[in-house]
Amino acid sequence: MSVIAEFTIPTEEFALSQAFAAIPNMAVEIERMVAHPASRILPYLWACGGTTTTVERELRDDPTTVSVTKLTEIPYGSLFRIKWSDETRETVEDVLESDPVILTGTAAKQGWDFQMRFEHRDHISKLQSDLSHHGVTVELKRLHTPETPTVDGQFLLTSKQRTALNSALDSGYFEVPRKTNLSELAEELDISQQALSKRLRRAHRTVSRHILTTGPNEIVDDRLD
Repeated sequence: MSVIAEFTIPTEEFALSQAFAAIPNMAVEIERMVAHPASRILPYLWACGGTTTTVERELRDDPTTVSVTKLTEIPYGSLFRIKWSDETRETVEDVLESDPVILTGTAAKQGWDFQMRFEHRDHISKLQSDLSHHGVTVELKRLHTPETPTVDGQFLLTSKQRTALNSALDSGYFEVPRKTNLSELAEELDISQQALSKRLRRAHRTVSRHILTTGPNEIVDDRLD
């Protein structure tokens, strides 16, 4: 039976420690994809918490990256393609050696938080042993067996994501021109801009993926844009 593990790896033992030191409010999230050999090195990251120019510069200057390319920019984050240093690539390979399914992968200054599905519990012990051999600490936060099936990892919005999305819609955040900005909306919800940006991005991606994969293939007049 498969098992889901939630664990943390310190940034200084994994990746982007220097970038987080330069931008303490920065948050990154791994862009999930169907596993194949080219995607094992986790090349795509969403990042927010500073200006796009600053974030891109600090990601590029971090010693754990070899190259950084901005692929797209939205109001609450940017997507980057990362080529990691050899040392970081080796650590990633150790993490992925037992072919886990990455459900979530996020990072802040305090550490990298992963939620992964493993086929066997023994794989988690091996992961801890392999990384420890390379001087990388794995702090296991939670271990549980999934009770209900999910679609593509998780399609449903969390209550916090739903609240953030509803507030953004009601406040005119998505209108053109906008009637509010991220800072005002975060203050209204009494959360940080970083937390709000993450919730809106995840909610937007979840809703978009659900519509594109399950909705009817109807053609809508482009003039409505």
